[in-house]
Amino acid sequence: MAETYKIAYWIRTDVQHFAHIRPIYDSLGGVILTKNPTVFNFLKEKFPYLLQDLRLVKNSTHAKFLLNKLKTKVVVYTGFQMIFWGYSVQVFHGASDKHYLLKHHRILLYDLLLLPGRKHMDKIVGEYQLKHPERFKIVGYPKFDKLLSNTLSYSPLFDNDKPTILYAPTWISQGSGTRLSFSEHGESSLPIWGEKLIRAIAPRWNLIIKYHSRVNPNSREIYDEIDKCIQNLGAEKNVKVVWDSDITQYMHQADIMISDISAVCYEWFHLKKPIIFANPAPDKYKPSSEHLSNTYAWQAGDVLYEEKDILPAIEANLNEDKYESIRNELLEHSFHQPDGHATERQVAEVVSFYNECKGKNRFQMACHNISAFIIDSIRHNSKLMRN
Repeated sequence: MAETYKIAYWIRTDVQHFAHIRPIYDSLGGVILTKNPTVFNFLKEKFPYLLQDLRLVKNSTHAKFLLNKLKTKVVVYTGFQMIFWGYSVQVFHGASDKHYLLKHHRILLYDLLLLPGRKHMDKIVGEYQLKHPERFKIVGYPKFDKLLSNTLSYSPLFDNDKPTILYAPTWISQGSGTRLSFSEHGESSLPIWGEKLIRAIAPRWNLIIKYHSRVNPNSREIYDEIDKCIQNLGAEKNVKVVWDSDITQYMHQADIMISDISAVCYEWFHLKKPIIFANPAPDKYKPSSEHLSNTYAWQAGDVLYEEKDILPAIEANLNEDKYESIRNELLEHSFHQPDGHATERQVAEVVSFYNECKGKNRFQMACHNISAFIIDSIRHNSKLMRN
């Protein structure tokens, strides 16, 4: 009889985080918790097979009550919002150059951290001066296993022979508390480049606009403006706007991707195709070879600074792939063994860890999580005092 694993998955903000827990859930089962109605409704409609294991909770207290009732041992996270119940596994949600890895001391509270590649390990170990990172395991990137093993299935968005451009901007952090001082829209290129790209690309090529799943309520008007631009140009057949939890199928359909400062830039390197970067702060940002820079990936493609750059950049990259070597170097550093077997390695680590935890009683679990909560509170209060 197959073992029943008492595992939970906590998704708080973005539907795209599901793509990172799905390989474990599909292998081991468990219960998926979120307190975000948007995430809950999307998953319910998009993946009906989840219904028996999907739960919408009111808050963290409700989540802890439910996990206690289900006798859950292990909780898998994609973000850094701890609910302090169960032994914790962090699987991350991308390999972005954004600085969240360097700001979240909660990284040190997880009991097991499964990293996509050496890049994550180098950043974390260097930032937090870890001498014994035994809890950190490099397993690869399960999200791309189906693409790498040629088992990805989908219906193409276009039925013509035109080249397809994928535009995948990061989320607009304006007004969210994470806005950069010199960039009005955080690290997103959408408000500056969205309509410009449509006007340049739609008359000649196919365009897929894949929005980031984390929508900033303060910036919703930009999405209406994009729809209006497409309609005014009569470009509905040439431009497809998609919201989804997984970008993989849209990458597979594209010949070039345009992005900004996002984890999808590194994900795209799996495709062995050119990338172009739409600069969200043209007077400030430029490519950097400093590995802690948020434009480190920009070494791997042409960068757009002005609207007149768009057509020449696309034409040049359709004709010649001059950044292949640096893309491959960054891919190798960012993702361990992109061989289609990352899920097997990740699941094996989770099962091994689960077997260590399943004998723990409720008192041991409570002490463990109280300790994590106290440490987190002390660090949080120390940060507030420094600020």
